[in-house]
Amino acid sequence: MAKKKKEALLTPEQKLEADYQKAVRRMEGAEKMLQAEDRMHMYREAIRLFEDLGGYQDSAERIAACEKSLVEKRKEFREEVYQNGMQLKEQAKTPEDYDAAIEEFGRLKVAYKDIPQQIEACGRLKADAEKREKKKKAGKTLLAAAVLAAVAALVLYLRTPAAFYREGKLLMGLGDYERAANLFKNSREYADTKERLKECNYQRALTCEKEGDYERAVMLLKQRVGDYKDAVAKKAELEKKILAAAKAGDVVTFGNTKWALADTDGRRALLVKWNAVRTGNVYQRAGETADWENSVLRAWLNGDYFHTRFSEAEQAMVEETAVTTAPNSVYGTGGAAASTDDRVFLLDEAEAEKYGELLRNDKNQKEWWLRTMGQSETSAAFVSADGAVMPYGYAADTADIAVRPAMWVSF
Repeated sequence: MAKKKKEALLTPEQKLEADYQKAVRRMEGAEKMLQAEDRMHMYREAIRLFEDLGGYQDSAERIAACEKSLVEKRKEFREEVYQNGMQLKEQAKTPEDYDAAIEEFGRLKVAYKDIPQQIEACGRLKADAEKREKKKKAGKTLLAAAVLAAVAALVLYLRTPAAFYREGKLLMGLGDYERAANLFKNSREYADTKERLKECNYQRALTCEKEGDYERAVMLLKQRVGDYKDAVAKKAELEKKILAAAKAGDVVTFGNTKWALADTDGRRALLVKWNAVRTGNVYQRAGETADWENSVLRAWLNGDYFHTRFSEAEQAMVEETAVTTAPNSVYGTGGAAASTDDRVFLLDEAEAEKYGELLRNDKNQKEWWLRTMGQSETSAAFVSADGAVMPYGYAADTADIAVRPAMWVSF
């Protein structure tokens, strides 16, 4: 395994200078944005970063310059939208042309000049155009069509995958991974955006890790990064940190699901699936003894379930546990206490009683199997939907009772 590159530790002075340079890049990158909204966003980001520097170097002067530019860009943006809308309106011939003008005017969130009146006028002109089309009297010159097409193409280009990709790439270079990811979402099928989107979300996860937000980091790695780079191993590493900080009664994420942390001994945690789920599996085949060691459910949990629900890194965290199954406490069925070595198992009567309150989930009330045999040798005990242990049991060949897998996971 390749050694991890050791991160360089910056002195406070070096960190301050690095943050200053980051703010300068935001400021200088603003004018490179195609979208007027993004130019304003970049100036706002630069102002925020310079303010965080607390007067370092010429931060105060740069804040003033950014604020001045922000005011100018806001004016330019409004005037640009107004002029684009007016040009679209003046060149419009068809109802669709007037819709384009109305849409352009509508980009402004606040009233500007006589835009409300212009939108109303476009509506009337659109109605007239619709009448002309119906009477086949509508006409337009090739020159007017070319001018309108050029203006419309410019407006539409700013919303194309290519434009989103270009800005996402620039923001990614500036380290603004969250905003870059949002732009790359709109250009998923363009160039190498899928890989860039994964890289952005991978970097977001690393940032969350540095900030101590391990749950969000795991969510990003699980839902948006997948097996990119070392994301699978990184996810397992973060899950260890989550388990180490959790306490009995917490609901934690491990693998691809949520678990109730029922118990911990300082080096490992007993996890029980938070939501009981019907799997379609029976506890045991009809007519066969419902002992845990030879059950269908045990074979499935330690086979297909274990190997498909967890990555190899997560599987290595799940301990093989010596599980002792005692006879039924009321009916004595099950014979002498039996021991099996399992990675995934079901709770028995005593464990269900011990952890009952911690495992109560009122939003997911289902009966779930225990590994203890029921009154008869072809039945198994279970926990009722309201949380009561039922030693009498139920026929083991039914697929109607849910399961809540349990396992000891080291951290």
